[in-house]
Order: sequence, then structure tokens, then C-alpha cells
Amino acid sequence: ILFFFFFYTFSCLLYATNIRVIDLNSVIDNHKNLKELLINIEKDQIIHRENFKKTELSLESMLTKLDDLKLILESSEFDKEINQYNQELNSFNNQINEFNLHYENQINVLKSKILEKTLDILKKYSSNNQIDLILDSNNYILSSNSINITSEILDKINKINFDISFEKYK
Repeated sequence: ILFFFFFYTFSCLLYATNIRVIDLNSVIDNHKNLKELLINIEKDQIIHRENFKKTELSLESMLTKLDDLKLILESSEFDKEINQYNQELNSFNNQINEFNLHYENQINVLKSKILEKTLDILKKYSSNNQIDLILDSNNYILSSNSINITSEILDKINKINFDISFEKYK
């Protein structure tokens, strides 16, 4: 009986799958270079936001002026004024969208570089530690904290410095 007990226990251990869990979003979002890039982008955006605020105030005053002109102007003249306002508003909205898209693309470039390096580190980690499966923390329901390797991988990826230069918005 003792022989069968050891045989069963040993055979179960042979077929055990070595699994780890990582929170990839946390690794990427908490990388020191990404945080630094976000701070630099915030500084760069200050001037543009002030200009956008001025334009927004100008559009608001134009809208107030349109309300006043509504009673004074003829219908055709008033429609021309509304069309002009709508064109300027659309132009302003397009500028805002371009502005947001520009910086979002700059951030996504760095995030993809961090992800690529993180995956390389995970490959090396899994082969060095004989890990069979690494899951993203968003893809499982429940696990022990002992199999979570997020902090370990974050420490390794934070040792890598990425270029955080970005193209300024024009």
C-alpha cells in the first residue's frame, strides 16, 4: 500500500502544470519611462490647451452673438452666420481630435515597445523557471497570490530604459 501511495503521489507531480499569472496592464502602465513620458506630454500640452480654451471662448461668444442676431437678421443672413459658426466649430472639433490622437499615438508607441520587451522577459522567465503556462490576470477567475509574477517582471522591465522622446504637436 505504501508503494502505491508513493507511486500515485510521484506520478501526480510529474503531470503537474507549472502556471504563473501576470497583470500585463499593470506592468505597462507602471513602467517608469511611461510615467515620465506622460509627465512630459502633460507639460507639452499646456500651451495647446490654453489656445484651445481661447478658441472655445471665442466660439461661445460667437454663439451668444448669434442668439442676439437671430431677431435682427433676415433668415438667409442668419443661416449664413450659423453655417459659418458650424464650420468653425467643426474645424475646432477636428483640431481637438487630431491633438488627442497625436498624443495617444505617441503613448501607444512606447506601450507597444514595453509590451514587446515584457514578452521577451516572460519567454526567458518561463524557460529558466520551467513554467508551462503564463496567464494574463484578466483571463482567469481565481488564483493564489503565490503564482502572481507581476512585481517580479515589473522590476525586470523597469531596469530597461526606453527612449521617451516624442513628437510635439504642431
